[in-house]
Amino acid sequence: MTQVTRSSRWRVWHRWLSLIFGVQMVLWSISGAYMVFFDLDYIHGDHLVQEITQPIPASTSVATIGEVLNAHPHTQSVTLESLWYDGRQQAVYKLTGHNGEQLINATTLAPISFDEADIEALATRYYALPEPKVESVVYLTDNPPTELNPALLPIWQVNFDDFGSTSLYLSESTGEMLVKRHTFWRGFDIFWMIHIMDYDERVDIETWWLQAFIFGTFILMITGAVLLVYTISFKRKPKGGAA
Repeated sequence: MTQVTRSSRWRVWHRWLSLIFGVQMVLWSISGAYMVFFDLDYIHGDHLVQEITQPIPASTSVATIGEVLNAHPHTQSVTLESLWYDGRQQAVYKLTGHNGEQLINATTLAPISFDEADIEALATRYYALPEPKVESVVYLTDNPPTELNPALLPIWQVNFDDFGSTSLYLSESTGEMLVKRHTFWRGFDIFWMIHIMDYDERVDIETWWLQAFIFGTFILMITGAVLLVYTISFKRKPKGGAA
């Protein structure tokens, strides 16, 4: 087999490997550039929200912990907090037990539940940008969007009409903001999926797809190196015959 024939075969292999694996290499470059270009705090949406907790005035009359435990004997932990509810800041107890978390009025010990108006008011206070404009408030019990962990259901979704199509997700039991999402986070999520080649849950950085393409890319590099050797040897080969 002549050197030209061997070179041609290596060139065919290199072209096919470039076609198969080259596209993914471009996608790796683009997705990597996106993830490096944007600051993680910005991607996480830290600029979109603010702390809304306020100190409880010393003059506020609240029930004792003993009274709370008498009314709710299966409680494992009790926390006194401040919450914007029913149009004003109120003192509340957050109870944690086997059945999850629950809020009660710190004075009357009456249970607190949230309707759509309460959640919208809370989300507007969490929202840090000027002139918040709520587009919709949705109570999700199933079929969550891909940007939300299904384990958090049921949950309230509050969508804002802004540049980043911001969505805040608030707990149905405590009104606490659990998740924040916006356009650039969603873009990051897509590019992360492409980068690690986990097209399902987007968490596995050792998928067989990724390993196969890394191995294929390594073979592509080998064929390219062989072609480089052939090219250099052709250039060095004398054109004339022996003297």
